[in-house]
Amino acid sequence: MKALVWPFLVFWSVSTPILAAEFPAIPGQRFDVGGYQLHIHCTGKGSPTVLVDVGLGDDSTDWLPIQQAISQNSRICVFDRAGYGWSDFGPAPRTSKRIARELEILLEEADIPAPYVLVGHSFGGYNIRIFAANNPEMVAGMVLVDASHEDQYNQFKIKLPNNFNRRGTIMILPKSTDSMAHADKPPVLRERAFHAARAEISALEQSAVQVQQNAAIPVVPLIVISRGKPEWYGDLVLQQREKTWIDLQQDLTRLSPISQHMFAHQSGHAIPHEQPEIIIEAIEQVLTQANARNIL
Repeated sequence: MKALVWPFLVFWSVSTPILAAEFPAIPGQRFDVGGYQLHIHCTGKGSPTVLVDVGLGDDSTDWLPIQQAISQNSRICVFDRAGYGWSDFGPAPRTSKRIARELEILLEEADIPAPYVLVGHSFGGYNIRIFAANNPEMVAGMVLVDASHEDQYNQFKIKLPNNFNRRGTIMILPKSTDSMAHADKPPVLRERAFHAARAEISALEQSAVQVQQNAAIPVVPLIVISRGKPEWYGDLVLQQREKTWIDLQQDLTRLSPISQHMFAHQSGHAIPHEQPEIIIEAIEQVLTQANARNIL
């Protein structure tokens, strides 16, 4: 595979054609959210329900090991945004505001009641923050996993595309190992992820502005997990980029006065694949804190 480098995002081109294939068996259920259906997979029992929004290019299957671990003691639901996994493609633009609204409808149609512990990786962090800002009474806690910051594109002086049409698996950061994590994914799911992620990239600038305009979240337990292995390294400019990323991660901890900052020292940006145990630990901590606050 050949890496096509574009500032801040890396796209891995596919040299062999994707052959038509049947979908794997659906793990969860699909629900109508306004003329198209989204897929959500729930396992386990308990309250609050852990609700996961994954990063660009991932789908619900990428969180199965984490889901299996959490479901031993709690209820956890992982959904596929429009176009990913077993979800239908949805209307454009694919902004965080639209995604958060679709999630509201999905939870209502699937009869998954609040409260929720929201978990967002990378771009998923944008979406759950808007959901939390719009539905503060539904949120019991949050976990942000190397999550996108609304000011990151300004800080890195990156001009985002308004109509991105390249083909490839989307990597959030240079030198990321995310692409290897998808090597065993069924081709049909990888093919869908290519198209879905391109649509979300085309609306990233709008999504960042939407998060800026909806920055407040409820006062709930929050854990921010940041990568411990740098994605930018080498000369001083790249080292400064990495430092800026961590500074922005630290800024995310200020979203709630009940927060802590954890580092996945054995992982780069692909924490769900490279160090899932730290996400499991963080979710369990937030669940414990949320339940303790509910008792008091």
